[in-house]
Amino acid sequence: MKRLFPTLATLLALAPPVLAQGSLVLTDALRALPGTLDWKSADLNYESALRQLEAAQAALGLKLSGGADYTLRESGSNLSLSSTASMGVLPWSTSADAVRSAERALERAALTRRDARNTLYLALHNQYYGLRQAQTDLTIAQASLALRERQLQIVTAQNQAGTATLSDLLAAQQNLDTARSGLVSAQGALELARLTLASTLGLSPQQLGNPATPPEEPSLLGEGLEALLQRALTNRSDVLRSLSQLRDAEENLASAERDRLIPNAALSAGYSSGGSNATSVSAGLNFKSGVASLSGAVPVVQGSGGAIQPQGWSVGLTLSVPIFDPVSDSRIRTAQTALQAARQALETTRKAAELDVRQKYQNLQTAKAAIAAARAGLNAANQSLRTAQARLQAGTGTGVDVQAAQLNQLQAQRNLEAALTQAQLAALALQNALGQDLTATLGGSP
Repeated sequence: MKRLFPTLATLLALAPPVLAQGSLVLTDALRALPGTLDWKSADLNYESALRQLEAAQAALGLKLSGGADYTLRESGSNLSLSSTASMGVLPWSTSADAVRSAERALERAALTRRDARNTLYLALHNQYYGLRQAQTDLTIAQASLALRERQLQIVTAQNQAGTATLSDLLAAQQNLDTARSGLVSAQGALELARLTLASTLGLSPQQLGNPATPPEEPSLLGEGLEALLQRALTNRSDVLRSLSQLRDAEENLASAERDRLIPNAALSAGYSSGGSNATSVSAGLNFKSGVASLSGAVPVVQGSGGAIQPQGWSVGLTLSVPIFDPVSDSRIRTAQTALQAARQALETTRKAAELDVRQKYQNLQTAKAAIAAARAGLNAANQSLRTAQARLQAGTGTGVDVQAAQLNQLQAQRNLEAALTQAQLAALALQNALGQDLTATLGGSP
């Protein structure tokens, strides 16, 4: 076993220098995610929806406008100043509808942001462990090349001594060429893995250290599959988005039916001080739009011969009842169709969510089962290495046998780490499928 460590140290020393520039811990890489471009882009999309909600809320508030009216006649000129204040006061006002719609849009934007963050979180885990495996693959490729070179030397000597055929020599040469090709491929894969992770973190490849965090075997969730399915239907972003879109469709239908049934009625009341320089105040409420208004007018310059306004109060009511309105009827039918489509979309989304959770749950079960097989393979490789070393010490084995056993052990270690990685990624994928916020502990905008 002592022979293995110098061999590994030598092979790791041959790795690219960037891997020796310090270690990259997974938690540090995850903490860097809020500063990446993809994370900030998701935040900006959410901020856009937030600004739209603020604009809708502002439109629901009090609006104030001022004006002036100037008239020039032969008898003189008239100038009056006026001011009008309006605000949506009824729950079905256009402004109130816009606020509710913007609130639901903000909820969907938050869900989309959570999905984008989770996707980035999962991608970073894939890339981080992909870099670890690419480094291990390079080590294995270098060990394989060293073994094939040694085997070719032995076969060449045997061929010269007449104990190996030309076919044996050609086969050894082919194995060496394959090992060289594998080394080139492993070097390219390592460089690509490094570039991919560096791009995600917004760093240069030279800033990345050696990924030092090994994968861990995940534990199975304590809940049963049916409980997990219920949790997914409650928390998943796609289901919640479909529910929000269903509420949008319901609101649109209610708005269309309300516009068709509520008559266009307006109540107004006013007061005038009377005379040629009358000051007037009026108030109104439009039942269809839900907007209340208050306005006043004050004369500033009044020429002679102006009309004399009577003094007193006035109350008015205008009413227009739609009898035949094909446009509103068509709008209702369109909203009804959209509502049916939204209900069907919600049902489809729920079925797809259940299938996705079942698949992710099965993937985790399969990945955990593969860990046991990989551990058994490593145990067998360790035993084979011990046997080869014992035979070498007893004089019944060769150094090449030990070298081959060391290579098999490296491959078995790599297989075990790959199995652990797949299980950990499968566990994260299941948590994502259940609607869990994977990045809640990373900070950034809430």
